[in-house]
Amino acid sequence: MADASFDVVVVGGGHQGLIAANYMAKNGYTVGLFEQRRELGGGACTEPRPVSGFRGNPCAHVAGFFASPCNQDFKLHEKGLNYIFPPVHSSMVFPDGRCIVSYRSIVWDKETGAITPQQDIVEKNIKEVERISPKDAETLAWFAQGKVWEWGFAAQQFLWSPPALPGEIDPVELLLNDPNSGLQRRHQFMSATEYVSDFFESNELRAHSLRMIGSAGIYPDDVAPLPVMMFNVPMQILGFGGGVYEGGTHNLTHALQRALSEQGGKFFVGADVDEILVKNGKACGIKLADGTVIEAKKMVITSIVITQTLARHLRNVDLGPQGAEWRRKIAKLRVDRGQIFWGHFAFHELPKYKATAWNPDCDKARWIFMGDADIEYMDREYRFNNQHIRPGHWPPRLYLWEGTDSKWDPSYAPPGKHVSLLEEMAFPASWRTEKEWLQIKKEAPDHFLKEWQRYAPNMTWDNIIAANIDTPWDIMQRSDNFVEGNWGLIAGTPSQFGASRPIPEFAQYQIPGIEDFWMASGSCHYSLGLTGWAGYNCYKRIAQKLDLWKPWEGRLF
Repeated sequence: MADASFDVVVVGGGHQGLIAANYMAKNGYTVGLFEQRRELGGGACTEPRPVSGFRGNPCAHVAGFFASPCNQDFKLHEKGLNYIFPPVHSSMVFPDGRCIVSYRSIVWDKETGAITPQQDIVEKNIKEVERISPKDAETLAWFAQGKVWEWGFAAQQFLWSPPALPGEIDPVELLLNDPNSGLQRRHQFMSATEYVSDFFESNELRAHSLRMIGSAGIYPDDVAPLPVMMFNVPMQILGFGGGVYEGGTHNLTHALQRALSEQGGKFFVGADVDEILVKNGKACGIKLADGTVIEAKKMVITSIVITQTLARHLRNVDLGPQGAEWRRKIAKLRVDRGQIFWGHFAFHELPKYKATAWNPDCDKARWIFMGDADIEYMDREYRFNNQHIRPGHWPPRLYLWEGTDSKWDPSYAPPGKHVSLLEEMAFPASWRTEKEWLQIKKEAPDHFLKEWQRYAPNMTWDNIIAANIDTPWDIMQRSDNFVEGNWGLIAGTPSQFGASRPIPEFAQYQIPGIEDFWMASGSCHYSLGLTGWAGYNCYKRIAQKLDLWKPWEGRLF
């Protein structure tokens, strides 16, 4: 006899699992959600950083979730989830004092989810680019006249839908088949550098785009998934993008948790799931590490990375004639993209960027990217140098990303003080020993500050109160989900994207041969960061199969 029983059992309490749980509870199912750690949230966490009195987001940071239909489906704005949208979206600052500033060009309605472009702001952003490159401004003007909406809608529909089945429409494929779309099949096979070089003429715009794409776990010489490139180049430069989670990213988790509780769902923390139980080819429950058995009368949904799902939770399940091959493929998935150094710096005085002489608004941006307009270095040497960081050996240049949320949200720092997140790309945790990581962690603040001072000379140790670097090793220790410290769970390369994520056989959120078992993990299509794509798209397939509530009918996605 089971120790407890639910219609639906959800494994993992990150935002993907919470999304799937909420949709099932919305349909009247009893839902039990089980999380290994002592709190829900996974990467959606906010903690003291880098010292008591200051707060930071050590895993996930970008508030792209505002575009999720889940906001409206669960009325998350009534449950404590609020976003702050600074009027300056991003800036890229160069060592010579020039910069590219992008003003936020969309308005989001929290009640309806409607996103309305502001054409006057789009044109303002084009004018900013014109100061750097008149030719690139012409390209952006052409794009903004109509292509931006075609590309934007196609990318969003692609990401907010399960991978297309035979007979279903693939919105990106439609664009590729349209000779007037501006999107070409050769773009599918280009590296990020090739793609941005095809789009932009100036190295400044190319460097800006490549640094933004880097935050999606894509190095310049990587072949990047086309929908990711479509959204980031050039839409981000035109002012499309996310904001700040008011009060920290953990408020996303809290809102989803409240929504689940209001619908009668139960959640259990400190509940380490050891095994997913399968009987007669159907998922029927879970067993916890302490031996407790939980019955799932209708289905089991997991939000745990696919590698752990197979190696641990389904270790005793016979997957049939192809099982050995599936396990081999999963064990060989790439996890070497998505590792990041997360540096939290508390300081007295806000950074004073030299580039404010070029545009006084550059330091008001939500995101501030820093780097040389050196495409040769970015394409040929950036990854090599970064992936060979070791104690006492650092690359000659870094490409930092800075976000000082305390400028917008006073809850992050004491009055008159500030805290900033600095990001730089890294490499898998296993590439260095724990001892080496500890030394790298110790050395990193000096190197980050040295680079920061090239753009903001006042960012010296005299201005710093405290600093902390979360390395890939640190991230890996937080959760088994973050394989090798990868915040995307598995790499978002084209071979692990869309209908091939995590492998083609599992791309529809199920494992053939196991009924009533579904996967809403970020290792499924397509989840990097706090997007909710996997949880939402998994539910879409469940709803189609069981004829459940379909809130997307009548809207874009």
